[in-house]
Amino acid sequence: MSVIERQVHGYRQGHQLLAASAQLTKEDQSVIDRLSDVAGPLRPRERFESYLTAYPLPSGQHFVAARTWQDLTVARAGCVRTLSLIIPMTDWAEAEGLSAYLDLLGKDRLPDDGDAVQVIVRATPAEPLPPAIDFRGSELLEALFLEETKPVVVFDAIDPDLIATRLLTALWPSLRRRFALSTFALSPRKVSGRDFDLLFAPRDARSKFADWNGRRVDGRAVQGGRHPWTGAIMSRVFDQAYPRLLSDTEIGLVGGADPDIDNSAAFRIAMMWEDLVAKLHTTPTAALGLLDIANSGKVRDSLALKAIEPALADAAHQASATLPEVEAWSFLGALARKLQGRSMQVGRAAVAEAVEELAARAPEGAVTLLSQDDPRGVVADLLPKIASGIGGAFTNRAERALLEADPAVLGRLLAQDGPLIGRVADDRPLVNRLETVLPQLDATTLDAISRGLLPLLTQDWQIPAAEPLLGRLDGPQLAMELRHLGEVNDFGATQLADLVLGRALSASSREEVRSALLSLSSSARRDAMIARTLIPSVEDARWLLDSDALDESAATSMLVDLLRQADDGQFAAMFVDKVVGERAIDMLTTRAPDLCLRAMSGDALPIAMFARILPRVLDGLAGDAKAKLAKHALDRGLRGRFGDGEVAFLALTLSIVGDQLDGAWAARIGLAKSIDAATASRNMIAFNSATQLARLRMIQSVAYVAQVLRDRVSFDLDEEAVEACAALMFDAEKVIPSALLEAAGYLLPTLLRSRNRPVSLMIAATFPPIYREFAKSDEVPEFFKFIPFFDWDRCKAARHELVNAFMSSSWPPRNLALTACRTNEIARIMRRVAKQHNGGAYMNRIASDVGKLPERCRKAVEMEISQVRANFSAKHYWRD
Repeated sequence: MSVIERQVHGYRQGHQLLAASAQLTKEDQSVIDRLSDVAGPLRPRERFESYLTAYPLPSGQHFVAARTWQDLTVARAGCVRTLSLIIPMTDWAEAEGLSAYLDLLGKDRLPDDGDAVQVIVRATPAEPLPPAIDFRGSELLEALFLEETKPVVVFDAIDPDLIATRLLTALWPSLRRRFALSTFALSPRKVSGRDFDLLFAPRDARSKFADWNGRRVDGRAVQGGRHPWTGAIMSRVFDQAYPRLLSDTEIGLVGGADPDIDNSAAFRIAMMWEDLVAKLHTTPTAALGLLDIANSGKVRDSLALKAIEPALADAAHQASATLPEVEAWSFLGALARKLQGRSMQVGRAAVAEAVEELAARAPEGAVTLLSQDDPRGVVADLLPKIASGIGGAFTNRAERALLEADPAVLGRLLAQDGPLIGRVADDRPLVNRLETVLPQLDATTLDAISRGLLPLLTQDWQIPAAEPLLGRLDGPQLAMELRHLGEVNDFGATQLADLVLGRALSASSREEVRSALLSLSSSARRDAMIARTLIPSVEDARWLLDSDALDESAATSMLVDLLRQADDGQFAAMFVDKVVGERAIDMLTTRAPDLCLRAMSGDALPIAMFARILPRVLDGLAGDAKAKLAKHALDRGLRGRFGDGEVAFLALTLSIVGDQLDGAWAARIGLAKSIDAATASRNMIAFNSATQLARLRMIQSVAYVAQVLRDRVSFDLDEEAVEACAALMFDAEKVIPSALLEAAGYLLPTLLRSRNRPVSLMIAATFPPIYREFAKSDEVPEFFKFIPFFDWDRCKAARHELVNAFMSSSWPPRNLALTACRTNEIARIMRRVAKQHNGGAYMNRIASDVGKLPERCRKAVEMEISQVRANFSAKHYWRD
């Protein structure tokens, strides 16, 4: 549905707007006011038929279609009356037909003020139009669409209204929305600063266009078309019942709905596209033109390429079969380049198949194509098919072409899967040629060639090709190649077998070599090769332990000898190996204790194995040697995890070290911020679980323990570890109170802030010494300046902080009671609790939780709670 506004212009003390159904912007209205008047002065007594004018308004929102009549009802000469339709731009541009609009501009009568009313057009279907039989429009159409874009004036045309109607109907949307024409003009016309695209003028108005920068066309002249598409365009515009310059497919192809495109260029592209499509079945090279257009970005509809894809595929096969070899290679190469990046699987597959067929017929052309620069990798995509074509029909021509090929080209061909690699492996001249070609190739190409070619090289005469490839193999690959030679001919190619074995041994892949050799059937040649493989290494140790070819006692003696001969690196490598280490250590504890101790004294053994074996080794040691090994075990154990019984293991090693333990060192190793929370928690539990002497050393180092815990990223010990740490601190209060005081200074602020962690028992251990220190004197020791309990009454501030921390956390209330008891401030702390919001409820929680406290503390807390409840005013005592 289209809502059309209408205006009537005529003479009333000058040419002006007489009536309008809607108000427009000033700029748009000014254009209609001007263009509704006749273009150019009329001569005395000159008469003209009503004429059409069509043009876009400057705002771009509307298009105007108007009819102008000569108004003979006015006494003044040269007056006109115009009925203008203001049509929404999108409706006008995309209408299938224009009759519904133009019928509102009928010639039957002069419009009056009553015609300036809004009207609704519900549909604009296409309707058949009569042909413009007497109009020879070739020059006009060429000027508009096939040549440099300029405004055009047509003189003395027959029935310009029909010509204009057919032309406007034929235009595609992006052109129709900006096309301006008038079927009668006595001088040039402009809209929005540009000339009308098309004017029709009487013959005697030529002089008015003498200096006009546009094309002048004789409307009655008969001229032949100057362009190959002129005849087709003439038929589309002036002969067909439904004029269309471009079909829907062509509009989609060139973006005819886009207002920003170059319309004339788009039209020529569409014509060229159709022309090439028509030629495609007889002229394969037309495909290149189509793809040039597609790749130029001037066509937009991928469906157009899909539609011609089968024809492109046929063109590729046709070129391969019928064109001369050189032309065929040139065409297929160009076609492949133009198809690259297009999602045209059928077309690209057809090109690849055609290339394969042509490579079999003309291998020299394939080599030439591969020798050309290929920056976009187009030819590289065709390599598998080229190699397949040459290899599938391997001829003397193919052998000569490959012998003469550049090394890089030959290498790329051999890197493809297919029959070609087998053909080359059986060809002596080409095998000899590979001796110089292969070293010149890049690593990626050589790797690909090796995978296909090396399994085919099993004779001594093939060594020229095999040797460069063998040099690229690692130990396992050489072992696999050695086994392959044994399977093929039991090392009958003795020179090649010796070459492979020597390279395998020099690559230090002896275990792989032995495994490969043992997988073969027993033979004298195989056993001779196995004898050359033993050295002190993990691989050899595994072989000695697992091989059924040797007596067990002999294998054990040989293993001991290998271990004694091994340097530190080899020795460690053997014990790190899971298979060797497990079995060797069990054997050495009884057969060679000195070697066992050597293994345990380093870091060779995995920590889990180390922990399992340590008790047996320690049983055989005494004195400083035992303590030294235990300290080494402790150093390893504190840093990592090793399975079940970790706490017992660490407690054992701590106890063995005993009074030689450096507690600060143990804390630094086991609790450092680089140690994860679970491991640090485990270590703290182990410290508390150690026997008396080692535990005493940890108690004496409690300040350093606190300092290390403070320096962790966060206080993240679990509840059991917190209890263990608190136990050490409670004992430190008895053994070395000064250390506990220092530890409390380090930790208490952190603990009070860690309200989401189970640290309340540690607060019970650390708060009392700090509190007592505050109470002793007016001056706070410099060491405690960082503790945030500063007020004129420091003890009062500390009590408040303590109560706030407990009541805003999930800590067990009994630990607040325990802290109060240890501080000898039960009364004040309970009264402080009572003063807080929900203090009564919290005191009830304390009362229900104190059963787990020591009896002395429990009774004292219960008594103070009873007194606070009994004496309500006591809780408001200001000094609390």
